[in-house]
Amino acid sequence: MHFRLCDWTLLNRHFAAVIMWPFTKSADAGILPGHGKYSVGCMDIMCDTTIHGSFLRLFYPAASPKASIASDSSAYAAWLPSREYAEGFVSYAGYKHAASVTASLLTFLTESFKIPAIENAPLAKSNTPFPVVIFSHGLSACRTTYSSICVELASHGFIVGAVEHRDKSACATYVIKDVTEDESDCKAPSGGRVQEWIPILLVEGDDFEIRNNQLSQRAEECTRALDLLLKMNSGEPVVNALNDKFDGSMFKGKLDSDKVAICGHSFGAATALLTLSQDKRFKCSVALDAWLFPVDKSTYADIHQPVLLINTEKFHWPANVARMIRLVPEFDEPTNDRRMITIRGTIHQSQTDFAVLFRQSAARLLHFAGSLDPTLAMELNLHATLAFLSSQLGLPCNADYDKILTGENKHVLIGTNVKLDPEKVLAMKASL
Repeated sequence: MHFRLCDWTLLNRHFAAVIMWPFTKSADAGILPGHGKYSVGCMDIMCDTTIHGSFLRLFYPAASPKASIASDSSAYAAWLPSREYAEGFVSYAGYKHAASVTASLLTFLTESFKIPAIENAPLAKSNTPFPVVIFSHGLSACRTTYSSICVELASHGFIVGAVEHRDKSACATYVIKDVTEDESDCKAPSGGRVQEWIPILLVEGDDFEIRNNQLSQRAEECTRALDLLLKMNSGEPVVNALNDKFDGSMFKGKLDSDKVAICGHSFGAATALLTLSQDKRFKCSVALDAWLFPVDKSTYADIHQPVLLINTEKFHWPANVARMIRLVPEFDEPTNDRRMITIRGTIHQSQTDFAVLFRQSAARLLHFAGSLDPTLAMELNLHATLAFLSSQLGLPCNADYDKILTGENKHVLIGTNVKLDPEKVLAMKASL
């Protein structure tokens, strides 16, 4: 049988539908809905279309009643922004010889997935301004990869800016470029605008200089994201290149500039820590599975704000945990403002949306989830994050969440499961 070129994508989709059915979403999978009192809204914002601008997905408490939203998901935002992001995931995963087919499969599997957040919903009313969180994604991720975390925080009253980094560490991202007469064609006439894609930079081995330079750019992007949100809070007009009808005035006076935190996963956790050292407007941080290789040793001395390290059981190794001692010297006897916990039965991807997007059996087969139930693992991460942010920012929180921080949960270990050389630990502490 012969196929025309245009039939290939259709063939891929039929193949995906038949072969990959076990991996598709089921009733017990998908982005977790927020458990707080608010329904959640979201919007994409690109301010300044160049590499020096801000690009983020904003999650926030929405005015819509939760009951009505739960019954109608038609207004929910898409989890996969476009096929280019799927191609970036595939490229980083190393599927070089079947990249097109694999990207088609991933697009098919995820294009119908929705985030339980209403696009461009009105902001919820409140007698007090909302606390703010900036979230930094990990290597090969993007602004939507941690939607479960961002939705949960927003449902509890946080305004969350999920930054999409343009340091070539995202699976894909883009800027918007004005088309000149020389560059124009039938698809993009002169005077028009096009997306100029920034692919992920694939680095062989550990290259400190490359990663450290990326880290510096990422920290600057987090600071610019906070600048943007506070600009909206002050009532200054903001131009959103992605939405001509964007009106940021509903956020005027609604953000609490004294209650600002920064969180991140992996490379994003390292980004959060560097930003914390440089920008004291951030009052605390939650670092999920922090990858500390790119962080210069001198950074730690400038971090004076509270920090919570949430580790998974299978990701860490002695050298990485040893760096954490600079932040939490007494990791097995934590203080209120410096803590480290490890969640048993979890892996690095347990803290991302990939762990909960698919059926549990598929998530484990694809190494997106560990032995612990993926939803429970995510909830433990969420509750620990909420407990710490609330305690440090002076916000009310469910008392049961605090028990996760104190190890009163069979799935949680205070400190680390990684075996460390006692003499090296003492030497590290002595150097602090």
